[in-house]
Amino acid sequence: MESNRRQTAVVTGIAGFIGSYLAGRLVERGWVVRGLDNERSGDWRRVTVPVERIDRDLASLADGELLSLCRGADVLFHLAAEKYNSSKSTPERIIDVNISATRRLFAAAARAQVGRVIFTSSLYAYGALGPEWMSEGDVPAPTTMYGLSKVAGEHLLRVAARDHGLRWTVARLFFIYGPGQYAEGGYKSVILRNFERIRRGERPVILGDGEQALDYVYVDDCVDALLAMLGPQHEGLTYNVAAGRAITVNELTRLMLRTAGSNLAPVPGPADWTAGTVRVGSPRLSAERLAWRATTPIEEGLARVWRWLGERS
Repeated sequence: MESNRRQTAVVTGIAGFIGSYLAGRLVERGWVVRGLDNERSGDWRRVTVPVERIDRDLASLADGELLSLCRGADVLFHLAAEKYNSSKSTPERIIDVNISATRRLFAAAARAQVGRVIFTSSLYAYGALGPEWMSEGDVPAPTTMYGLSKVAGEHLLRVAARDHGLRWTVARLFFIYGPGQYAEGGYKSVILRNFERIRRGERPVILGDGEQALDYVYVDDCVDALLAMLGPQHEGLTYNVAAGRAITVNELTRLMLRTAGSNLAPVPGPADWTAGTVRVGSPRLSAERLAWRATTPIEEGLARVWRWLGERS
């Protein structure tokens, strides 16, 4: 590689929540960035740095167009996916994008001799509901179409590695949050939904007993993890992007009310399928091999989300 050549990254789903943060960090580091998004759950207004913008649906690209997308790239960050809770999602669409189009994208990346593919998988690949940590060595047992599609994406990388020598790393993301999370067509996390209620003077809603617990990671920490995976020593490995701490919705809501300076009392709502779940990832492998930990305290992350919502109003 020429020492004076700027590295090129392709980011699918670049106008999504995480993709837009990743694009900003890559450009800040001097990378040339080529980004693909169709705005089904993204928003190009999130991307505030200079990138080569491709307004297309991944599933609509012909094989030759996928090859052009990947040509000359040092790394492909494949973030684009039909999301689990998207208002526009169907099982057919999940298969079309997350499996069929992803297979063709990986084949194109191999033909274009992309240096590395970093694929964002999900905690839903595990299918576990706790209370034990989900660890990378666990056998995946997904219970949703989305989780199934993410496991398929991981295995498609292994097939492409065997058949074409494609180099890859997988990031299994847990609950990533931060300013700018929601766009039309996506879904609102409990953080965003209840902060919006509090800002309107409405009581936050807690479903069931509120003891369901989630592993939250601030978006900047998530991007740190993805960038740490660029090293060649991470080839062929799967990492949890998880804090290793599950926070209950009750505790989360108390922190949100304190952040907002509000004395509103939560209102109970009907229990849903998350009742009794503890969804938390083991951080051990990421700490030991990736030298990464989630470092943003939940209190600080919530304060940033609250300020962002105030700036929008």
